[in-house]
Amino acid sequence: MTPGKSKLSYRLGALALAFAAPFAFMGISIAQEGGDGPVRGPKGTVATITSPELVWQLPANVDKSYDMIDGARMMTYVKEQAAISLKSRDQGNKWWGRIAGQPSGDEMQAWVTAKLKGVGLDVSTTIIPMPTQEIPKDWDVTVSAGGKSFKLESAFPSIDFTSAMPGNKGDENLDAVWVGLGQAIDFDGKDVRGKAVFIYSIPTPSTLVQSADWMGAVARAQKAGAKAVVVGIAIPGNMKYLSHGITGDRKLNVKIPIYSIGNDDVMKVADMAHEGLTKNDFKAHVSWDVDVSDGHKEGVVIGKLAGMTDEKIVMIAHTDGFFEGATDDGAGVAAFIETANYFAKLPKEKRRRTMYFLALPDHHEGNAGGAWLHNNMKSLFPNTALLMNAEHIAAKAPVYDRAWGKGGAPSLIATNGNGPSWWGVYGSDRLANIVRDGYATFGVPTQLAEGGSPGELSSVQFDAPSFYLHNKGVYYHADADTPDVVPVDGMRNAVQAIAKIFNDVNQVDLKDLQAPTDRLAKTASAQ
Repeated sequence: MTPGKSKLSYRLGALALAFAAPFAFMGISIAQEGGDGPVRGPKGTVATITSPELVWQLPANVDKSYDMIDGARMMTYVKEQAAISLKSRDQGNKWWGRIAGQPSGDEMQAWVTAKLKGVGLDVSTTIIPMPTQEIPKDWDVTVSAGGKSFKLESAFPSIDFTSAMPGNKGDENLDAVWVGLGQAIDFDGKDVRGKAVFIYSIPTPSTLVQSADWMGAVARAQKAGAKAVVVGIAIPGNMKYLSHGITGDRKLNVKIPIYSIGNDDVMKVADMAHEGLTKNDFKAHVSWDVDVSDGHKEGVVIGKLAGMTDEKIVMIAHTDGFFEGATDDGAGVAAFIETANYFAKLPKEKRRRTMYFLALPDHHEGNAGGAWLHNNMKSLFPNTALLMNAEHIAAKAPVYDRAWGKGGAPSLIATNGNGPSWWGVYGSDRLANIVRDGYATFGVPTQLAEGGSPGELSSVQFDAPSFYLHNKGVYYHADADTPDVVPVDGMRNAVQAIAKIFNDVNQVDLKDLQAPTDRLAKTASAQ
C-alpha cells in the first residue's frame, strides 16, 4: 500500500473506475476539469405541459357551506368588468378604464346595482358630486438622436400628472439627458436644467413602490431644473403604467410633466442617449392635452341584507379602475358580490348582524366615495361590529426569469402561485386572531406582519373595528392587469376566508371586537 493512502481511498478509486467503464465503452467520455465539457448526444425535446393552478382544499373541520363560494362565477364578474373598460378604450379614450364621473363609471355602477339585486339584496343609490375632473386626452413622448427618431408607444402620464403639469396643454422640444437610476452621483457633471430627464427605475415590486421614488430621483431632477421627466420601469416587457411612484416632491411646487415608459422602450432610449452623447444631439419632444371639467356626479351603490339585529357588518369595494383593472379592483368587486351571494343564501337566523355592501365609485379620482362614507355614515358606525375592504384580493405571482435554454434578458414568467397580500386589523386582539386564522384556514397568502396600505378603507379605518386584504403585484396599474393574471382559486379562497371571518365575528359581542382604549388614543391622531 502506498504510504499515506488508506484502504478507503483505494476502494473509492476502484468504485470510480467501475462506474466510468460502462460509459467509456458506450462512447461517452467523462469530462475533466479544464476540458471542453462532456460530449453530448443529439438534443431531444422536453414535454410541453403546464402546471395547474394550486387548489387549497376545504379543511375537514370547516363548515361545508363555504363550498358554495364559486371562483369560476367570480371570474365571469372580473371579465364583465374588464369588458366595460375595453369598451371605454375602443371608444378612443387614451386614459381608459372604469373612470368615475365618465360613461364607463356610470356603466360600472349600473352593473354593480344589477348584480347585488340579482343575489337578493335591497339596493339603493346615493348620488354624490365629484371633484373637478382633469383627464389627459392626448400626449406624446418622442426621442431622437443621430438623425433617427422614435415614438415611445408605452409613454403614459403619471397618476398625479394633472397636479404636476405647468398648464392644461403643452408642446416642448427639449434637449434630453440620461441619468440612470437618478442617484446623486448620476447627476454629477450633468446639466439637466431646462431638459427632459430620463430615469431608469427599479420596481420594488411594482410601480407603486419603485426606486425613482424612494431614491428621490424625480425630486432630484425637479430641484436641478428639469423641464420634463420620463421614468422607465424595469419590469420585463413594454407595459403601459399609470404610476404612483414617480410623483416627485410636491412641496417643491415645481410644475413639470412626468411620464412613465415600459422596459422595451427605455432600452431603446438608452441606446439613443448613448448614440447622441458624442454628437450632443439627444432630444425629446413631449406634449400633453388635459381636459378639465366640473359638474360630474356618481352613485354610491348600497346593498342591504337584513340580519337578526341592527348591529352591522359593512363590506366596501371601490369600483373604478384603470385599463382592464382585473385585479384592481375587478377581483375585489367580484369578491364583494360573491360574499353578498353567500350570505344571502344562508338562513336569516345565521346572520346575527345586518350586512351592508357599499360600492364606492371614486377611489382614484379624488376618493369622493370614501370621504362621503366617513362624513355621512356616522350613524352607521357606532354599532358596527366590522368593516372590511376588498381591494385587489388575489393576483398571480410571476417571476423575472428566462425560459429554460434561452439567453438574453428575462421576461415575466407565469407561476401557479398567488402573490402575498398586505393585511391589517384595527380592533381587539380577539378580532385580529379571527382575521389571521381565517386567512390561514383557506391558504390566503399574506405578508407575515400586518402592514401596507388599507386602500379605500383609509377614510373609515378607525370608525369601527376593521380589516383589509390588499394585493399589489407587478401588474398594478398596468395595461397587463387582465383577467388571466387573476387566480380563480385564489379569489375563491379569499372569499371563503372573508366569509368565515364574518361568521366567526358573529359569535362575538360588539364590545369584545372593539379596540381597547389605549389603541383608540394611539389612532385618534391618524384619522
